[in-house]
Amino acid sequence: MLYVKRSFKGLISSSLPNLCAAGCFLLVLTVLASFTGQWCWQPNGYNSFALQADAWLNGRLDLGRDYPWLELAIYEGRYYVSFPPFPSYLLLPLVALFGTQPPDGIISLLFSLAGVWMSVSLAKKAGLKEWLAVFLTLFLYLGTGYLFLALTPAVWFFAQTLCFNLSIFALYFALTSRGGWSLFCWACAVGCRPMVLLYLPVLLMLIYRSHHAAFPRDSVFSIIRRRWYWVFGPLIMGGSYMILNAMRFGSIFEFGHNYLPEFQRETYGQFSLTYFWNNFKLLFRFPAWDSETQFISFQPFEAYFFALINPLNVLAIVISLIHAFQSRNKKDRGLILAILACSLVYVLILCCHRTLGGWQFGNRYFKDIMPYLFAALCISVSDTRRFRLIAVPMFVMGFSLHLLGTIITWNYWW
Repeated sequence: MLYVKRSFKGLISSSLPNLCAAGCFLLVLTVLASFTGQWCWQPNGYNSFALQADAWLNGRLDLGRDYPWLELAIYEGRYYVSFPPFPSYLLLPLVALFGTQPPDGIISLLFSLAGVWMSVSLAKKAGLKEWLAVFLTLFLYLGTGYLFLALTPAVWFFAQTLCFNLSIFALYFALTSRGGWSLFCWACAVGCRPMVLLYLPVLLMLIYRSHHAAFPRDSVFSIIRRRWYWVFGPLIMGGSYMILNAMRFGSIFEFGHNYLPEFQRETYGQFSLTYFWNNFKLLFRFPAWDSETQFISFQPFEAYFFALINPLNVLAIVISLIHAFQSRNKKDRGLILAILACSLVYVLILCCHRTLGGWQFGNRYFKDIMPYLFAALCISVSDTRRFRLIAVPMFVMGFSLHLLGTIITWNYWW
């Protein structure tokens, strides 16, 4: 009995940083909901994933009719949800119980809280002190525009919220040598935002690194021979996406976005180098100064200067590059450079997309790279006075900007 009490106290003590970060996130989200009315239990009018799950339960792949306020793919005269299907997988049992208005807002909130918890654990596992693990986690979730995504389960944001947190799960499991779970979470994230496929080499490097630390004598081939079953999860998930795509659109690689009317009307389609330069310039666009009102105007469309909107990205890139070139640890250097290279490719591909996110606040398309930059920062950073003097003002700027920007965007531009 004494052993159980001590174990319980030890568990509570070790979990206090996680509880602190999750509590802070929940408090801020409550404040945002109070000012915007976007509570997690409210009905979701943009419930494409629930409608798709309901259609599957009723034995059909298409929705049966048009929903003009949703982005639907039109293929051979039928209407399909154009987004990757994992969120509908997740909602299937809930739709069976609650119909087309499942508690998807609560699911989104639970994923966010789990992601906050895992982020603190990831940072501590990377060797950071508790206060720094909590601080960087709060920077990631409160100072980068994730708040805007987390506030509502509308179809455009629900998938990104899931992808963001599933990526955190995948990184944590990779760092703790649970390769099967890591690859499964990554495959689920791909089913939300397919381009995170690019980060597979990063996860494989992390899995090998953590496994090799525990079993130094194991080569790559011996790991594959002993842990071959790790591929089952991603193969099942990836296979299901491909089968569903082929059954709906005749191609295993087509999720449906190419059949959206907005891209069908475009001469160059969904992706084209033609879009690159204009989109790239938007990443350096500053908000406009209104000389009459003396306001700085953030229009809630497309993107803004990346260093202003997401200061954590700049901090992560600078700190990790410094560490990569100063560290004698070749594994750290290779991992960091791989994360930065994958992130750069991700950004360049996004700049070839017709839009950079439409109605939003906070460059939402670029949120997908942030869990990986966060991991690079956790591996690279050290608790120094100089770092605190730089990071704390950047957090204050990011947090205040996104807190107010999210409220104003929902209240005045929705």
